[in-house]
Amino acid sequence: MSKNRPTIEHLRIACRHVDELIVAGVTENHAIRTLELFADVYAKTHNGGSASPHHVNQVKFWSVEAIRLKRTRPQAKPKDWLRVEHGTPRRTFARKVMALYHQQELAEQAMNRLVKKFWKLAVITLQEDSRLSKLSKLSFKTPDERWAAAAIKFPKPRKTPRNTVATRRG
Repeated sequence: MSKNRPTIEHLRIACRHVDELIVAGVTENHAIRTLELFADVYAKTHNGGSASPHHVNQVKFWSVEAIRLKRTRPQAKPKDWLRVEHGTPRRTFARKVMALYHQQELAEQAMNRLVKKFWKLAVITLQEDSRLSKLSKLSFKTPDERWAAAAIKFPKPRKTPRNTVATRRG
């Protein structure tokens, strides 16, 4: 296991740190940044990723437009055309972690439920990101609802074919 993989105890310390900094007069904007990073890396490693920064090549969920752009411009540098997008913004996700902490419910099971419901990465185009930016003041129940509000479309999941071979009872 990576030394950089945050644990629940690390998240609790980061939450306490946020509260202490705010009491000391630091704005939430600065106080919460470490928690944002820890919560994001916790979620990524919980989902099987590494503790390294996000890169488009690590993300499996791509928008239809991002797929199209990659096909039409295979030599294009990802940073010039694409970005890794958090379905629930990191700040919003960190605030949800803080809420668990303040309710004294920040435990592995609760955190894993939070990750499953709210932490989702996607590769989108810069144009799609621009549309998301216009929605920054709004709140959404899920990442998928937020992306739909910005008219970001994703390929339909492939259905697994059913076993069509009849079994014989004997």
